[in-house]
Amino acid sequence: MSETPARVYGARARMALMVPSTNTVAETEFWRLAPEGVTIHTSRMPFFAERHEKPFDEMESHLPRVIDEVNSAVPDVVAYGCTASSAKGIPRDYENSLTEKIGKPTVSAAGALVAALEVFGAKRIALVTPYPQSLNDKERLFFAENGIEVVEDESIIVHESQMQFKNMNKVPADLLIERATALGSRDDVDAVVLSCCDMPTIDAIPEIEAAIGKPVTSSVQALFWSATRAAGISEPTEGRGRLLAEN
Repeated sequence: MSETPARVYGARARMALMVPSTNTVAETEFWRLAPEGVTIHTSRMPFFAERHEKPFDEMESHLPRVIDEVNSAVPDVVAYGCTASSAKGIPRDYENSLTEKIGKPTVSAAGALVAALEVFGAKRIALVTPYPQSLNDKERLFFAENGIEVVEDESIIVHESQMQFKNMNKVPADLLIERATALGSRDDVDAVVLSCCDMPTIDAIPEIEAAIGKPVTSSVQALFWSATRAAGISEPTEGRGRLLAEN
């Protein structure tokens, strides 16, 4: 009788994912994207917009504890899964500061979006989010600081609690596809960005790309791409958008 060899989870890479505590999408989509031998280990940053005037600042005040938790899983790479709080300044500077604090290669959602757009050669984008307009305006400035013009932006609000940064996961794929296709079809748009790590996107991306004939990326897709490349994994993933299939 032969013995079945023990499976070694994370034999190729252990990926740590840091997300706001309200996020239910990033971890789910990371697992759907992960190739054999890659495991995902999530730590949650307390995020309570209803309790704090500046919830993102409050969330980041917990980073020392979250970093200790992340490192206890001995990851090969760390993915910071919050676009809103990482959309500031020059992405490489922010990611380098996280890498220094954590002691592991660290990539961020906002930085990954900029890196993906550089790969596409995209300088003018349509931005689709589930955010209140004030956060769209912040991301417009962030992209502009990094040489990318947001030609048009749109917030898809299907639940009033989104104004308090909750229930971003409730944006339906068909509505996301419809609105992203409309904005992405403009002649002056090079690519479409679906921003927010708590908005489901990986099923929508291929359909939008097929409809507009242009590249589309999202916070989760770009973050996963950036993290796997940082871990030395570069095999193509089909059916999840041009970024993962070709880069």
